[in-house]
Amino acid sequence: MHVVIDWGLKKIIGCNLNNTSKKSDWITALNEVINQQFPEGILESNSKPDHGSQPTSNGFMKYCDELKIQQLVASYGNPKGNADTERVIRTIKEDLIWPREYDSFKELEDALAKWVKNYNEDDPHSSLGYMTPYEYERWYFAATGTA
Repeated sequence: MHVVIDWGLKKIIGCNLNNTSKKSDWITALNEVINQQFPEGILESNSKPDHGSQPTSNGFMKYCDELKIQQLVASYGNPKGNADTERVIRTIKEDLIWPREYDSFKELEDALAKWVKNYNEDDPHSSLGYMTPYEYERWYFAATGTA
């Protein structure tokens, strides 16, 4: 599972489920985010797929650089460095993965998409003043006058 989270909004803005963890899987999740957040399109990448297994692979980092995306990577041995993302992944496992078995990969993908929608639209967060990520996003942009 490749999850992209806006840490400020606590909003899951991209999620890709696959049985591998290659650069191309991370790029798929990133492209989902970019296409959703920036419907005007994204820059094209001519990089060839490789078997980098983490978002710190040279290919993925190069792709982010081409898109002018600054990566923030948690330091080694810093359990709080990626705490928000790890907490979301744990919640997905507790709510969706561990309680049941799925008959197909597609069934799990559909359940995950529904869960993410519910998480963003219906689950309030104490750190957001008990607003949902979508409510907070609307409030934030209205308060700051940005889009």
